Amino acid sequence: MSFQHKNTTPQPTPGHSCDYSQVMDDALVILTDNSTNTEHEKNTEKTHWREEKVEEVQLEVEQRQREEEEVQRKKVAEDEAKRQRQKVVAEEAKRQRQRASQEQAQARQDEAAQK
Repeated sequence: MSFQHKNTTPQPTPGHSCDYSQVMDDALVILTDNSTNTEHEKNTEKTHWREEKVEEVQLEVEQRQREEEEVQRKKVAEDEAKRQRQKVVAEEAKRQRQRASQEQAQARQDEAAQK
């Protein structure tokens, strides 16, 4: 018994022939596009991804702004603390000068009283 190989490739029917070379390009795309996404769905998806990217960029910009504002607040606080320290140092120096001046005046009075 001879084994016959069964051909599974579909064969054109005698009454049906289609010459796709005569089809306009737009129609050919529609005829050959077997994907589940239509052009509208693809455009919608692109728009969605663009919007997500824009939102992501906006969030990054807002985050950078918050970080910059925090850095600025810290700088202002450090500058204020530095001014306060300088003020305290200046006040202490002034008190020391006044004490020294008073001590000198007292020493002169004591010296004058001894004479």
